[in-house]
Amino acid sequence: MRSRTPVIIVLLLTMPALAGCGTVAGVTGLGWATGSHQAISYNDTEWCVPRKLKKVLNRVAKRYGKVTVHSTKRWWLENWWKGGASNSYHLNCQAVDFSVGGNPASVIAFLKAQPEVGGYKYYNSGFYHIDTGPRRTW
Repeated sequence: MRSRTPVIIVLLLTMPALAGCGTVAGVTGLGWATGSHQAISYNDTEWCVPRKLKKVLNRVAKRYGKVTVHSTKRWWLENWWKGGASNSYHLNCQAVDFSVGGNPASVIAFLKAQPEVGGYKYYNSGFYHIDTGPRRTW
């Protein structure tokens, strides 16, 4: 009987792409066209960011400079530990917390003007939140 280990390894390595959250050329950065992919760094999983939020992050980076993504996918325990809502969009790969330079009022106005952004918030700790949910802030 053959070992299934190689098949399992291949599946594990390709799961992010199969899950629909994978990185697609031109979406993570449009870097080949704008160079902005170098202006976004991920301290959390990049594969979990929806395409439309990646586009918003690229626009933010182009306008305000380097973007650092701090939180994307959260497991329920991490979400609870961080004080996230029980129905947080982070639980389903539909939210991003990031930091960027610039006047917070200007950045929030810019995020509010992006049609792909549902929820948006600036926290005094210096982080911004955007998600794909309905239009709202809190």
